[in-house]
Amino acid sequence: MKRILFPILLIGSPWVTMKGSSALPGESAPASDQQLTLEGSKVASAHAHYLLARQLESEGHMREALRHYLAYLEQGSFSEMIPHIASFAAVYDGLDAAMDILDRAIESQPDNPQPAITLTQMALTRAANDDQLQERAAKVLARTLEKFPDRAEVYENAVSYYLALGKKDEAQSLLEKALLVKQQDPLFWLSLGRSAQELWPLADSDHRDAHLPKINPYLAKATALALGQGNEEASLQAMDFYLFTNQFPEAIAACEAVVKQKGSLEAHKRLWRLYDASERPAEAFEALSKLVEAYPQDVEHRRYLALHYRNRREWDKAAEHLEAALQAGGGGLSDYLMISNLLLVGKDEEKLDRFTARGEQLFPQDPHMGFFRASALAQLDKFKEAVDLFEKVSKTAETAAPDLLDDSFYFSWGAALERNGEFDEAAQQFDRSIQLTPPDQLERAARTMNYLGYMWLEQNRQLDKAEQLIKKANELVQNEPAYIDSLGWMHFKKGRHAEALKELLRAESLMEELAPEDAEILEHIALTYERLDDEAKAKEYWQKTLDLDPTDEEIRQRAMKGLGMQLPESKPKHPSDEEGVRLP
Repeated sequence: MKRILFPILLIGSPWVTMKGSSALPGESAPASDQQLTLEGSKVASAHAHYLLARQLESEGHMREALRHYLAYLEQGSFSEMIPHIASFAAVYDGLDAAMDILDRAIESQPDNPQPAITLTQMALTRAANDDQLQERAAKVLARTLEKFPDRAEVYENAVSYYLALGKKDEAQSLLEKALLVKQQDPLFWLSLGRSAQELWPLADSDHRDAHLPKINPYLAKATALALGQGNEEASLQAMDFYLFTNQFPEAIAACEAVVKQKGSLEAHKRLWRLYDASERPAEAFEALSKLVEAYPQDVEHRRYLALHYRNRREWDKAAEHLEAALQAGGGGLSDYLMISNLLLVGKDEEKLDRFTARGEQLFPQDPHMGFFRASALAQLDKFKEAVDLFEKVSKTAETAAPDLLDDSFYFSWGAALERNGEFDEAAQQFDRSIQLTPPDQLERAARTMNYLGYMWLEQNRQLDKAEQLIKKANELVQNEPAYIDSLGWMHFKKGRHAEALKELLRAESLMEELAPEDAEILEHIALTYERLDDEAKAKEYWQKTLDLDPTDEEIRQRAMKGLGMQLPESKPKHPSDEEGVRLP
């Protein structure tokens, strides 16, 4: 059987369906599905007038809409529409008609303060100079305050009304009495706090210190009640109120209490931001760490935490949190590049190898990812693979990303070539790096010059060019121990041992604290003393070299030899290197 659809029913229509009908506020269910009751008829008639009034209003037929709104009111008391209808009546039928509507609404709805609030507002906005009407409004206001002592909107209206008429004393007296009300709803006190701020504005910098003690009692009540009831929403509203009034300690205290009550993600976020805005970095970092711990899937704040770790130069933890954010929320090339850079700086070789390999698979055509992968391979001592990838990336980048081919790129490529034993090819890339280094980046230029010059010294080739490069590096960046060591070693290679010793000892004196990787400087001094036939000093520096526990095994063995010590037997690096050992 097909369902029959009926048009919208108008006044007097004998047709009405009660089941599934759209109810108006205050509408009750019909007594019978078979017979339209008198109450049902009134509701249906009201419904029809209301729908027609809304339609006419939307079409701009305001007078006709008002007639149907008034007919709608005649069918029953639907309080939420009274302010709207009264406003219509004031415009088209006059203020007296509007007041009449509101008087009848006040009488018919004794538990609803809204008609009385609308009456006082309308009297204020439409007839502020009508003394008779203002006296009438004041009486309504007084009765409403007496009848609804625990309704926030009544106080808000009264304070606005008094202030609009310049009656600040009445507004102040009202708010002070309100502090004695036994109201347990924190939102009530927040509302009164907003009203208090109208009376005692905090924007007035000259009186701010005097006004704060007037306003804070309302906020204190709201905060205590909200926290006592475990009402997080109200607690955060109180916190916001403190924040907007620039009371950071109070805002932080409220937010800390919410978080301690196992607050939501939003509460944790606000606490972190409050600490950050208050320039309390240690507490901000701790709050952010706890936020991520409590809500590990929150990608945004994991990224913030990663940035904090990066600023603290804790590269491994920064990379860890960025990778977790990547896994939780996805990401693109920029995420892979940032994580690769952190792993590269942090020298986490295992993760760097794994991560850059995955990145290259995901973004095979992007030269930036290839550059990081090549750098990773070089760091992992896979120099042949690194060199091949650098060459491939350089060709791709010529058209896809020419900005990538800067001095740093060619320096990294040259270093990989040098470590792979391709010295002439390495020199070509170092020369390109020097040429491309921006004029204002003297330190980068000096680094490359020193690297290339020292490479030629170690190969006993191009010594004159090495001298030019190393002297230029020392001219660009003065008192750099590594560069001074290269200068001394250059003199050594050219047989100028006295000059060599002078520079090498200067390099040592500039080192604040020697690390194992600095053993090479001490080795150079020991070798120079040997050439100068000062055996005692040579042995002194060989011992210093050994005491540093050098990371380079070849330097260690040369130091032991210089001291006349027996060299340890070389151990096989892998069981398969040992005779008679078979791997399964």
